[in-house]
Amino acid sequence: MSSSATVEPWLYWSLYPIHRAFLRLYFGSIRVQGREHLPEQGPLILASKHFSRWDPLVLSLLSREPLRFMTNANQFEGIQGWLIERLGAFPVNLSRPSISSIRCAIDLLHAGHKLVIFPEGGIVRDRPLREFKTGLARLVLQAEASGRVQVPIVPLSLSYSPTASPGARIIIQISAPLYTCAYRQENDKKTAEALTQVLHAKILEGLPHKN
Repeated sequence: MSSSATVEPWLYWSLYPIHRAFLRLYFGSIRVQGREHLPEQGPLILASKHFSRWDPLVLSLLSREPLRFMTNANQFEGIQGWLIERLGAFPVNLSRPSISSIRCAIDLLHAGHKLVIFPEGGIVRDRPLREFKTGLARLVLQAEASGRVQVPIVPLSLSYSPTASPGARIIIQISAPLYTCAYRQENDKKTAEALTQVLHAKILEGLPHKN
């Protein structure tokens, strides 16, 4: 299976207006807060809370260009696999990411694309936010070191009220981008740890808190 995350323009733009209209009808409302924090040019990573299988479709509304998605390899089967592979998704083994998956992500960033990653590693509903591993931060550090690019990480706090069901209200809280240069430590390992802690705190801060 290819991991190039190639978007088929005819398919993407044929489905986009249908997908957009469907989401607006299916959910009660979709509100985006902090859109001014989204860089318009250059590569970036959208790091989002992962609550539902709807999340990739909802987040695609944030961009006028196709987003690329790092997606669990077990989703690439049958018609679904054929479709998402042509709409910007590429597979990754979440327990042990392959070199080819990491290379694909870095190549996408070097090409100036916007990449969506769910740092929890899967859908999480039993707690506000699962602890993050440092993989996302290390990916950004590798991309910047090998491509002489700056890759901002944009924290996204995505929530559904009351649940991800028909008529739900969706809020996407976009926080200011994080840049590796602001969290530099004596080595990349510690830089990744510091950046990951801040990313987790920013996403958690933007989620609704229940009393």
